[in-house]
Amino acid sequence: MFNIGFLWLALSISAEITGTSMIKKTANFTRLWPSLLVITAYSLCYFFLTRAMSSIPVGIAYSLWCGFGIVGVTLFSMILYKQKPDLPAIFAMMLIITGGVVMNIFSGM
Repeated sequence: MFNIGFLWLALSISAEITGTSMIKKTANFTRLWPSLLVITAYSLCYFFLTRAMSSIPVGIAYSLWCGFGIVGVTLFSMILYKQKPDLPAIFAMMLIITGGVVMNIFSGM
């Protein structure tokens, strides 16, 4: 059975990735539109996260939010800022994803 909390969590992760990825474009919050995008994205991110945590245990929701946020921001930084993760960074992200999947599938929380 589908838990709607995971939809809220996906929306929260997407908003967090958007906000974090755009921080660099704000130029220390001196540019209006990128700054408004960051503020809006983070506001939505935390709203969606609170909705997700109403039906997903806090530990699972937060670990997935952090892990997939890290991986998502890294992928976006590759596109937006031409940053290239090295082999240890790629390995670490694989561990993060694996940890999130294992926690979600096997945890009894």
